[in-house]
Amino acid sequence: MSCYSKILVAPSAYKGTLTADEVAHAIAAGIASVRPDAQIICAPIADGGDGTLAAIHAAVGGKVETVAVTGALGDAVEANWLQLDDLAVVELASASGIAAIAAEKLRALDAHTIGTGQVILRCLEQGLDDIVVCVGGSASTDGGAGLLCALGAKFLDGAGMPLALGGGALLQIESCDLDELARWRKVQFRVATDVTSPLLGVHGAAAIFAPQKGASVTEVALLDAGLTKYADVLERATGRCARSVAGSGAAGGTAFGLACALGAEILPGFTWLSSLMQLEAKVLACDLIITAEGCLDHQSVTGKATGELAKLCQRHGKPLWVVPARSQPELDWGCHKIDRVVETSKHGERVTAATVCAVVAAMF
Repeated sequence: MSCYSKILVAPSAYKGTLTADEVAHAIAAGIASVRPDAQIICAPIADGGDGTLAAIHAAVGGKVETVAVTGALGDAVEANWLQLDDLAVVELASASGIAAIAAEKLRALDAHTIGTGQVILRCLEQGLDDIVVCVGGSASTDGGAGLLCALGAKFLDGAGMPLALGGGALLQIESCDLDELARWRKVQFRVATDVTSPLLGVHGAAAIFAPQKGASVTEVALLDAGLTKYADVLERATGRCARSVAGSGAAGGTAFGLACALGAEILPGFTWLSSLMQLEAKVLACDLIITAEGCLDHQSVTGKATGELAKLCQRHGKPLWVVPARSQPELDWGCHKIDRVVETSKHGERVTAATVCAVVAAMF
């Protein structure tokens, strides 16, 4: 282990417990306690989901703005967005996220994204015309309909009446009025996603992610059917076919809504973020890379930060260690180019920075 003289610490957050920055400092402290001679570079990362805004701000600065918006279940929330010169970075999880909602209060059919649209509207009102929307960590499966309503779109039932908010209401959609969205035709919209799922079907937004948002088996089927009707209406109105684009199912289909209605480009969140923070150059400069996330499982290697970082490390022949709070035991991490996995939560207890520090120290 003594051959590692320059170590890159690039963790994601332990969601709901420690931010990516806090995890990074805990890992760095663990290394320093046993390897005081090592050079440590901290570069907290994310992939478009929770913590993306904080990771970008820590790496490249910018001005964090706060705006009061309507949360995913109608409550008032304070959402953050980041201004980097002429670029606005919006994190859906901050406005319409699931992390702050207790499991017993989740309502999969009712949750929506109007708050994220309200954040985007604030950016537009300030004259910003380059907007990246980071869309992981959502509570809803509404295809981004709520977001688009905040920007002026109207989704109508058979009687020409506006739909209620939420994915469940999409079962009633028959038409849409997108005339007000023409105001934003000169704006460059991009969507940074943390998954590669399409909008519909067995690998789509409802089937894969709605159960995590409180949906029953019956509700998953209803949400998928609603998204299908929504896609039919929106694609017919815009002439854009986006339902099968990789990542269009991200954040309950919000990526699809932005791509179809506003012509947004869907980007892998990790690729966009790593370019912004020059992560590849940092990997190249180090002998060992250590990352972390709350739960290391099969989803970690399908577009999320850990899996993408593993590919980057493999490309440059760098070893990668992961210190998750917990991991999926039956998976062979070696085949995913992860050299070492050590959990920091042995018995399901809440992880602290001190625990992370001790576990990492014991790895050297």
